[in-house]
Amino acid sequence: MIFNIVIFPGIFYVLLWTVALFWFFRKFIAALHKRVGPSFNGPAGSYQTLFDLSKLLTKESITPDGVNPYLFSIMPILAATIAMLPTAFIPWTQTITVVQSEYALLALVVLIGIEPFLLFLTGFGSNNKYSFLGGIRVLTQMISMETSFFLSALSPALLFGTLNLNAIVEQSSWLSFLILLPAFILYFIALLGLLDQPPFNIPDAEQEIVYGFYTEYSGTNYFLLKLAEFSEFMAVFAGAATLFLGGYKGLFFDGFIFLFIKMLLIAMFMMVIRASTPRITMKQMLHFSWSYLVPLSLLNVAWIMLAKIYLLGSLS
Repeated sequence: MIFNIVIFPGIFYVLLWTVALFWFFRKFIAALHKRVGPSFNGPAGSYQTLFDLSKLLTKESITPDGVNPYLFSIMPILAATIAMLPTAFIPWTQTITVVQSEYALLALVVLIGIEPFLLFLTGFGSNNKYSFLGGIRVLTQMISMETSFFLSALSPALLFGTLNLNAIVEQSSWLSFLILLPAFILYFIALLGLLDQPPFNIPDAEQEIVYGFYTEYSGTNYFLLKLAEFSEFMAVFAGAATLFLGGYKGLFFDGFIFLFIKMLLIAMFMMVIRASTPRITMKQMLHFSWSYLVPLSLLNVAWIMLAKIYLLGSLS
């Protein structure tokens, strides 16, 4: 248990994932934009992210005048901690799951869904109008996207009749993948909104509100907020691979390597969208979410129930 908490899939693995994914983001998006990206420090610029990390950890964390210093300082720690917790419920292999629970799927979606509210509190506690506006945008976007996120994430539970993530992985097949494909697409779109990723990067729009809820944070506090962001990436990517893509199941054998490849493919697809789409407005996001995404999510629930009765039921 101590090994799982500290090493894999614990704190060390989360830090390694954060550093590696940040470097990969830079190189992959640079290639899409026909830029070089980091290249001087270390092989393919791999040391540059480590240098940036050490710079953030040694910079002074400034607490602005007029804020509640306890709220201002505790929110980055709380956000990073809550962002790491969903990884405890993910079945990384057939034998490695930190917390075995019959309600693991419910715990996963609740912990992922609560993270935007913590980011709202970081903006609320910053005593800055731009941070507060960024926090309000986070809350608005969370309310708009979470209905679709919850409905699509719970689709495998409706199909397989269980909230146990290990059981969902074991029952997954090519047929279940095809049935759950609409739910996977809706899940991916909703998580872009929950993660504040383009085209839904409205809460931290630099041209409009400086840097949103990040504005007043620096040094270690800023690093902790970024750690929370990349830890949540890992949680939602691993969650998507587990719920819709068979998790650790592979072609010829099962193992963590297949789960990692699936997570990386989802990350690459997200980066393609990040590099190629402009940011939409809050009005457009609200219209898209409530007029299209939520109704489609409800239709998907009906499709799942029909598929369970007439496709899986007929085969069994």
